[in-house]
Amino acid sequence: MPFRGVSVARFHFGGYDPGIQTTSVAITLALDGLDSTAIVDVAERTLGGVRHDVCEWAGLFNDATKAMNSAAALVGTGTHVLSLHIGTATGDIAYLGTAFLMGQPRSMDIKDLVREEASFQLDGVWNRGRVLYTQAIGTGGATGGAVDGTASSTAGGTYNVHIMQISTGTINVIWEHSATAGGTGVYTVLASANITTVTGTILAIGSGTNIFQFVRHRHTNTVATGTFDIAAGFARA
Repeated sequence: MPFRGVSVARFHFGGYDPGIQTTSVAITLALDGLDSTAIVDVAERTLGGVRHDVCEWAGLFNDATKAMNSAAALVGTGTHVLSLHIGTATGDIAYLGTAFLMGQPRSMDIKDLVREEASFQLDGVWNRGRVLYTQAIGTGGATGGAVDGTASSTAGGTYNVHIMQISTGTINVIWEHSATAGGTGVYTVLASANITTVTGTILAIGSGTNIFQFVRHRHTNTVATGTFDIAAGFARA
């Protein structure tokens, strides 16, 4: 089905999850279209083709641990993993990147609910990819479904993971791939990381390494009873 309601969209930044407080998210894939030779005035010249992707978020004020208000500590602290999943099924569209949290204003009108906003500047570009593991809370470990990339590729790719809860133990997040069909294939590790704190992480595979046709997310916990809250996506280069 081609349509998606906003109720199935998921927005994550680092180890934070705005959840139901979100009222709007705007992502922009943009570039300068004017060549520097097109305008005579030096002060107006623009280098054509340079990307300027951005993200704007707005929602209702919430002081929960994983809410956007708690992410205020990340303003100006460097780049953090940013993901917008449109849909909750494995293989649904995801926009993935890393970004600076530039500002987080709050607005209040008398008799209205307090609103807050957040603006992000991507330090690269939005990568249009796929959902590997929609946000889920559980215990121990889990394996996501397979995403069919139609063919193997040596162009590279990125794997974005958000860890929004670890009650105990170490989470090992694993990006796996297989040359044979779906869940019945033999999967090998493409990239992995051990994580002990609430955070976002991105693993990149450079060009030259073969990423097989089918990929999936898997994670384990060193403590079988440890709870997790995880979301993951990937994009081929």
